[in-house]
Amino acid sequence: MCMADPGETREKIMQVARSHFARKGFHGTSMDSIVKGTSLSKGALYWHFRSKGELFAAVLKKEVESIIQDHVEAPSEAGKDVNAFVTLRGERIIDMFWGDPEMRLLFFTLFIERLRGGEEGRELSDIAGDLLASIREKLWPVAREAISAFRDSETRDLYDKVLMILRFLMHGIIMEMGFRLDLDSAKECWRFAMSHFDFKSEG
Repeated sequence: MCMADPGETREKIMQVARSHFARKGFHGTSMDSIVKGTSLSKGALYWHFRSKGELFAAVLKKEVESIIQDHVEAPSEAGKDVNAFVTLRGERIIDMFWGDPEMRLLFFTLFIERLRGGEEGRELSDIAGDLLASIREKLWPVAREAISAFRDSETRDLYDKVLMILRFLMHGIIMEMGFRLDLDSAKECWRFAMSHFDFKSEG
C-alpha cells in the first residue's frame, strides 16, 4: 500500500481549510470540519497542524507569499519611474484580490477576529504582526535599490511609515471591493492616491 506524501497531505489540508476559513470565518470553522472535508483522520490533521490557529497562520502565510512572489519583482524592473512601478504593482494586487473572493474573505476574517480580542484575537494579532514583518523585510532591499531616499541606512523608519500608509490605502480599497467599488473604481482610487506620492528614483 502506498503511503500518502506528507507534502501533498499538508497541501490538501490547507486547500480545504482555506475555503472553510474564508466561507465560515475563524470561529465558524472547526478542526472536525477540516477532518471531514479532507477525509483524513484527526490524528493525521493534528500531525501536520497542532491547532486551528497554527493552521490559519499557515494558510495566511501562503497567501502573503503568493502576493510577494507574483507582485514584488526585481529592483531593476522599477526603472526610473518608480511611481509608475508602484502604481502598476498595486493594480495587479487589486486584480488578484478581485479575481479571488476567498482571498478577500480570508483577510476580512483576520481583521474581524483581531477586533474580537480575547486569547484567539491576540493570537491572530501576533500572526498578522509576523506576516507584516516578513513583508517589510522582503520589500526593504527592493525599496532601497529603487528609491534614492531610502539609500541612507538611517531612513528605515521612513520606509516603514511609507509602507504602512500604502498598506492602509490598499486595505481600505480591498475592504470596499464588491461593495462600493467595482474593479475599475478600485484601480482608479489607487491611481489617484499614487498620483499624490512622489517616489524619486536615482536619476
